[in-house]
Amino acid sequence: MKALAAFAGLEGLFDLAEGNGVDMCATLLRVLTDLYLQRPIHTPEDEHYYTELALRLIDATEVSERAALAARLASYPSAPKPVLERLARDVIEVAGPILEHSPCPAELKAAAEARGGAHAETAATRAGNAVQTVRVAGPVNVAEACELSELFYAAKAPERRLILINLDYAPLISSQPLPAMQRTDVWRLEAAALEHNAETLIGELERVLAVSRAQARRIVNDELGGPIVVAAKAMGLPAEVLQRLLLFWSSWVGQPVDRICELADLYDEISTDAAHRLIVIWREDKRAEDEPVQQEPGPRGSGDDLIEKVTPGAVLDLEDPRVGVET
Repeated sequence: MKALAAFAGLEGLFDLAEGNGVDMCATLLRVLTDLYLQRPIHTPEDEHYYTELALRLIDATEVSERAALAARLASYPSAPKPVLERLARDVIEVAGPILEHSPCPAELKAAAEARGGAHAETAATRAGNAVQTVRVAGPVNVAEACELSELFYAAKAPERRLILINLDYAPLISSQPLPAMQRTDVWRLEAAALEHNAETLIGELERVLAVSRAQARRIVNDELGGPIVVAAKAMGLPAEVLQRLLLFWSSWVGQPVDRICELADLYDEISTDAAHRLIVIWREDKRAEDEPVQQEPGPRGSGDDLIEKVTPGAVLDLEDPRVGVET
């Protein structure tokens, strides 16, 4: 994905809580920050995107969530300055940790003085020049890993990318490489995609990835395509097989072919280790098994009741409008 500056779909994050019973904005902010803190440094592009995302989500969270975020970022040397400045201007419960422990006090002094009162006093009495250390989060338990799985599926494409590129550094669950793919395994996946046989493809993903059938179905039916790219990366599929999988997927869920190029870029950008980690998380996530099976989308522009069996060797009239030709 290249067009991060547009932040397409960012507003959709604030609709995730509707009908969910969970404050998804606060949860997404916490989990993405956990992942962000695992890396000692970040590219300018990723820092810019995290900054924009965090600033938007901060305004949608409660004081307790903002205070927890401030405590996490206060002693992180690579914390984005705009986020620190925003937190330093917040109520003292939020601003306190930033003003006391942030490794960049000079930039925050003006914000504290402008706020006055307890903010100015806290900044004036902050500890001396003690060296700050990075606070690394402990291992995340299975429940938190499953929570990340749900966040991944609920998020838009840019947020999914941010999760994936930071999974390499996250102490969630150790990476577990898949058994080496055999030629017959690749052939079965490719044949299922070429035949547009969703059930066979779901069964092959269930077998190869060792995930539940419900989770394999979720991978195939995802409308943004990220999960099938993660699966392909974990399996180490050749580029031509990935292309056939994506062509099947775009037709199956009704997405434009242009989306395939974006997903191919994502495949090149994420690491195999990150893909392996997410597969492990999906194995542990049992919530997908409890969800009712929803009506699956049919191939775009066709219906099962309109498909006729063609006898091998039959000659089709390409001028017949009832004959569909896929390219």
